[in-house]
Amino acid sequence: MKKAAAQPIGQLKPFVVTASHDAVLQAVYRYQLLTCVQLLKALSYSQNSLAGMQRLVKKLTDNGYLLAIAHPVTRGKPPFVYALARKGLNYLHAQGFDVKEYFRPSKEQEKSYLFLQHTLSLNDILIAASQIHKYTSDYSLSSFTHERILKKTPYKVKVWRGEKLEWVTLIPDAYMLFVKHKKKEDKTIPTLWELDRNTVEQKHFRRNFRARIEFIKEEGYKSLLGTPTVTFAYAVAQGGVKRRNEILAWQRKELAATKEKRWLANLFLVCALQKDIDAKGLFLEPCWYTPFEDKKPVSIFDKIL
Repeated sequence: MKKAAAQPIGQLKPFVVTASHDAVLQAVYRYQLLTCVQLLKALSYSQNSLAGMQRLVKKLTDNGYLLAIAHPVTRGKPPFVYALARKGLNYLHAQGFDVKEYFRPSKEQEKSYLFLQHTLSLNDILIAASQIHKYTSDYSLSSFTHERILKKTPYKVKVWRGEKLEWVTLIPDAYMLFVKHKKKEDKTIPTLWELDRNTVEQKHFRRNFRARIEFIKEEGYKSLLGTPTVTFAYAVAQGGVKRRNEILAWQRKELAATKEKRWLANLFLVCALQKDIDAKGLFLEPCWYTPFEDKKPVSIFDKIL
């Protein structure tokens, strides 16, 4: 029997993607950009596994599968945000995933602080949505589409601003399709999400909000999403209750300007996010308001259904 060839001294073993590495790469593929803490939540790992996750992403980064982007901070050591690098994309492409052939790592490294923070905040919501089934058997997240994918199919809407007719491009931050589980037949709940970080002033907000009103009135969701209806969820990440109330007031003004019916107003929900987002608090507890019912909060699914 021949002996196996000895490993030359000083020669490193070739890197092999394990099941754990594969899970990390698929998670980053789904969410585009993730921190180690978000990876723990997305993969349902214990928070005590942070050191192990850091070792996993370091191995993937050192071997060219992940790109580590320093998240700008005002003080202290910047945390890393991870995106897929070329080897990671090639690996997933070989597994049958649809990846962008024109991807260039330099594009990811040039992301601004506001872009990174926006994407990470959005991913906190998406990750929480994927955990709903842990708290209830009545609802679950069927699928979601990230802003980065929605940008490929922008929807243009005509809106009147005074006496001027304008084209406004509608690109929501995310699309989430939930399912209400019933004994006889499940019911789908399509939602489009807008993440507000308190950076948009009234004029620009109302212009974009008018585009969403017209989108619903002309039933644009049928061609864009293939659904019979849709609800817009505005999640306020910065500014808290004050900003939430400001948005509700702007929505009321825009809806009242053209005397829109109450059923249409009820398709817009607004919530001020908590610092630590969790599935139960955001999706199952009463924390959402509509423009003309801004005194008593409701749960997002109760209002939609």
